Amino acid sequence: METQLSPDPIVLGSIIRSGGIVIFPTETVYGIGASSLLPESCLKIYEIKNRPRDNPLICHFDSIERIEEYCDLNNLGKALLEKFSPGPLTLILRKKVKNIFPFEMPTLACRIPKYPKVREMIASAGGLVSAPSANLSGRPSLTRLSDVRFYFDGKVDGILLDEEPEVGIESTVLDLTSDSPILMRPGSIEIEDFVPLISVIDFRKLKKGWEGDENLKSPGLKYRHYSPHASLVLGSADEILKNKKVLESETISPKRFAWIGFFPPDQNEAEGFIYSKKVSDNKEYRSELYAFFEACDRLGVQTIFCEIPKPGPGFEGLWNRMEKAKSKE
Repeated sequence: METQLSPDPIVLGSIIRSGGIVIFPTETVYGIGASSLLPESCLKIYEIKNRPRDNPLICHFDSIERIEEYCDLNNLGKALLEKFSPGPLTLILRKKVKNIFPFEMPTLACRIPKYPKVREMIASAGGLVSAPSANLSGRPSLTRLSDVRFYFDGKVDGILLDEEPEVGIESTVLDLTSDSPILMRPGSIEIEDFVPLISVIDFRKLKKGWEGDENLKSPGLKYRHYSPHASLVLGSADEILKNKKVLESETISPKRFAWIGFFPPDQNEAEGFIYSKKVSDNKEYRSELYAFFEACDRLGVQTIFCEIPKPGPGFEGLWNRMEKAKSKE
């Protein structure tokens, strides 16, 4: 298969409308999309990614009005979309119709991407495109075009050329189908940002986990996600250096370590780190994390040391992704 790289959203939208698979950048991460009205095309995404069939896809819309055509959108949902969309917010809503993939589910994860060219592509495709993150299942989401091409050239019909993701982690997901909104997945929108519109958000399930749930409403919950091949060690700068010394002492064979965080080791401490990345704040950390994981895997890193994010804005989303990446289940 020849993959068509194009900056033209109309061309890429036409490919999707005709049943093709297209990768496109959103403000969060790259997505791999198909028409939400063509189940055979959506199922191809599962095959390409080797994604578990019960892991749902987010439906990307070009407008609030288009969401209202297909889903029940109450006053709260509309107010949230008007404030945070286009942008990194996904809402779980009840469907009005059944002809949206997956047909058997009564709910749908909905969001409106920020980049205008992406919304133009979605409109050209019919107004709704089902797309998970563009990665192999369980692996880090992709935030760089070079990584997208490494994994997917020749496996998809097209790639939309546009600005690369700026946020760096997936969208915040809120379920609006229960009595009170449920936080399904933290992201770059903070809980405090919802306070003027929502007085209570239920996040107990997020802490407990979704294992055992038969029908998940949102992606990113049940399975191993965001994981590099290397093992992850999380801690403060001091803890990282102590853990590094312990690992170095366990065997005489050379170790391949990498480090990402706020305080780079000095020249003596840096020995043994074959790759490192200094970030200035949680926002930069978030935008660099997945690309850093990809670079480490290409370099054959065995252990990645991640400094704990700073308290405050950006912490929850980053910590959630690191904990998921650390898990090997």
